[in-house]
Amino acid sequence: MKVIIAVKSVYPFHPYGGVQKYVYYFAKHLAQKGINVEIVAPLDQKGPRTEEYEGMKYTFLSPSIYKYLEYPIGWLGVHLFSYSLAKYLKNKDFDILHSFDLTGYQYSKQKKRKPIIAHIFTDNYLCNPIGLSSVLDLTAVKFDKIKEKKITISPFSDISLKCKYITQYLFKIKPMYQYLSRAECIFCEADVFAKEVAEVYHLNSDKFKVVPVGVDLGYIQQQLARGGLSRSDLGYSDSDFILITVNRLAADKGIDKIILALNFLKQRYPQVRLIIIGAGYQEKEIYKIINENGLQNQVRHLKNIREEDLYQYYQISDAYICAFSFPGSSISTLEAMACSLPIITTAQAWLLRGRDNGIFLENNHPESITKAVEELIQQGSLKSKKNVSAEVVKDFDWKLVTEKAVLEYKKVIKNHK
Repeated sequence: MKVIIAVKSVYPFHPYGGVQKYVYYFAKHLAQKGINVEIVAPLDQKGPRTEEYEGMKYTFLSPSIYKYLEYPIGWLGVHLFSYSLAKYLKNKDFDILHSFDLTGYQYSKQKKRKPIIAHIFTDNYLCNPIGLSSVLDLTAVKFDKIKEKKITISPFSDISLKCKYITQYLFKIKPMYQYLSRAECIFCEADVFAKEVAEVYHLNSDKFKVVPVGVDLGYIQQQLARGGLSRSDLGYSDSDFILITVNRLAADKGIDKIILALNFLKQRYPQVRLIIIGAGYQEKEIYKIINENGLQNQVRHLKNIREEDLYQYYQISDAYICAFSFPGSSISTLEAMACSLPIITTAQAWLLRGRDNGIFLENNHPESITKAVEELIQQGSLKSKKNVSAEVVKDFDWKLVTEKAVLEYKKVIKNHK
């Protein structure tokens, strides 16, 4: 079986976050199962080419769009890549296209084509509230606050809503509806999202399959066994309560909200510390909040941490915080659980077993985060919560996730013939 995986960016060639790592690990474990995998992506810093990396084939096509993906109009670049992909695949020998976001949109229009898996995450079917009066937000002059919010626009919304957000409707929602309607199967990260997408786009729920975000448990355990980083190396003591978050510094990730919560906590719990790992456009704002609140000793920001070193930082921490402004998967949350950390999350309720391995928050307000951290400190039951996290995450091993995907590949290919 040959699978083409089409993506708008991929680890390690483009600046990466969770989705980019998802594709890399997903493809890697497919290859380990004997699947012939080719990843096709837009250009990185080099020209068009095909190359091998860790036994997998990567093909890079024009244009280069990775510098614009954080902007609200980044999806326009995905449309341009979609044309290149369709042209590349026209006479290509393969069995199935596994397409993330709208990358397979143009190919889906071809009459003689191979079957398509449309793989979408929350960010792909929801929209930033960019109206015609927000031209400056489109060009990233002042888009940070708009990026924090998400709204639902349906192909079946009333005309006034479509007109208000006309660019989002014409270039994202309408083509997404056409694309999902044509695709043979749709992968979503959890049942709640499959149900929501089916309702928003008026699609048959039978088309949807849950293929969750995974984690490479074997690799993580190997990295943890290496050791090499201690609390004292970072100036921390055993009595410190260390929180960690690993995310892009973007408005919708809520890093600023976590820092503001730390400001509330510092008087009553001076032992609380925060490690932030990640880079992004919100970095200046993050440092401004840290400096204005005198949190230089409480907050440590790191970026460009190597993948093989990342897990040592989880290991020396006490709890992980995911403070997204809207629900969605996070590979970092799973990585933290694989390192036996309890979690505080606004976005992945399905990863919690009651309050046995953490706390779910209805919103990412600093006050809510503060209360959750206080609860973890006061309960004194971190050890039991850590054990539950380590057990729950076993269901999300990439080996199991890719088994589900391969099973669906076979069904779709068989039904398409």
